[in-house]
Amino acid sequence: MRKNIRKWELLVFEHQDIPDAGIQIPGGTVEDYDYDLSAALLREIKEETGLEDVTVLTEILSEIYYHDIKKEFQERHFFIVTTSTKEDEWLYTVKSSGKDSDLKFNYYWEELHTVSQLAGDQHIAIKHVLNFLEKNE
Repeated sequence: MRKNIRKWELLVFEHQDIPDAGIQIPGGTVEDYDYDLSAALLREIKEETGLEDVTVLTEILSEIYYHDIKKEFQERHFFIVTTSTKEDEWLYTVKSSGKDSDLKFNYYWEELHTVSQLAGDQHIAIKHVLNFLEKNE
């Protein structure tokens, strides 16, 4: 997230080569070598977005989610992470040793209040983000 002219914005992306994947927020998998969730989060953000200027504020939601396409249960954690980047949109090629390596993502900022639907039901975290911001601003 970032604050741009007094409005909070959410970083979202679309797969350049897989438009049917829908609009998503950055995320990833905790690896065995990650010493905690924050370390995994920072690593995944750097691998998937190229952003290094990020600050983890807090975890706002943890859930068990059934992924209909993969036919599996997943443990998901949603964090509020801020950045001061000025770029409004960019294309990024994922740099990792995992299955996402070389995927191309089109990133852009969406005003938090206008985000309504995200792939994989990721939008469920938005009301928790809004509640956190309301209490802490």
